[in-house]
Amino acid sequence: MEYDNTNKGALFGNTRKREGKKDPDLQGKINIEGAERWLSGWFFTYEKDGEKKRGINLSLGDPVEAKAEKKPANKADDMDDEIPF
Repeated sequence: MEYDNTNKGALFGNTRKREGKKDPDLQGKINIEGAERWLSGWFFTYEKDGEKKRGINLSLGDPVEAKAEKKPANKADDMDDEIPF
C-alpha cells in the first residue's frame, strides 16, 4: 500500500543557504489536492505583550517538475557531421 501524501508537506533545513542573501531557512514540497508545489520558509521574531515570539513566514512556489528520465549516452548520436564553417 502506498502512502497518501495528498494535502501534506514537509520542510527541511536549507543546506544551500548563501551568506548575505535572502534564501529561505527551510525548503520542501507540499501536495495540494494532488499537485506538488515547492514550499519555502523564513524564521522571524516579533514582540507581543512584552514577550519575544518566533514565527515562520511561508511562500508557495512553482509546481514541482517531474524528473526527466535519463537516457543512456550514445557517443555516436553526440557527433554532428556538419562543419560549422
